[in-house]
Amino acid sequence: MGTNASSNLLTLTLEQVRDSILAHLKEGNAGHYNIGRLYNYVVDNKLAEQKKYESAQVYFNQQIQELSQSTLSRSGAVAREFTEEACRTHGVMKLYTLRTYAKEAGIQPTVGDPGLTPIEVPREGGKVERKSFAECSLEELRQAAKHKRKPSRATMPATDAARIQFLRDSFSRHFAQGGRVQLKTSIQGGETLLTIQGVPLAQVERLMEALLDGFQPQPVRAVG
Repeated sequence: MGTNASSNLLTLTLEQVRDSILAHLKEGNAGHYNIGRLYNYVVDNKLAEQKKYESAQVYFNQQIQELSQSTLSRSGAVAREFTEEACRTHGVMKLYTLRTYAKEAGIQPTVGDPGLTPIEVPREGGKVERKSFAECSLEELRQAAKHKRKPSRATMPATDAARIQFLRDSFSRHFAQGGRVQLKTSIQGGETLLTIQGVPLAQVERLMEALLDGFQPQPVRAVG
């Protein structure tokens, strides 16, 4: 299968994708790039859902024991942003960490070969050494990303934290573990904000019940 051609992917069935991913496991870094493209193809086109699986994540968890969900997601993220050549040269883990660093530093990796991307690596005594991405080890990249990470400027009030936990417990009762539904929080202007994402349209009623349960002592309905 020539995974470099997007048109070729459009002819693959879910089962063929699974077999191709297993074959690419033997190809090292370049193989993981193609694994990421195949994973993205299944997610973007909802191939698993068409076969009555709850999600692509559920399908791969059942059908491919050799790869964890974190590995698949990481390969998919790298395949979206970098080339196969870059993946072969630098490896998935380094490119994924570069992606994190770039986000924290507010920069874009160098177009073409990301190896030229400047990285500020923290050293002892608070000093910073400027190196290219290609020159950095994985550990140096991790430290650089950590160094760039902005410290949290706000702490959630204890009352809000307790309320959020009650809501999370309610969501756990109503939505299957490992599903796509996520409840995220942030602090803006001293106010606690909620973001709910990944709710299938067919489960909006369940979402409403989960929210109601989050504000009353007795649950309306458990997951089932």
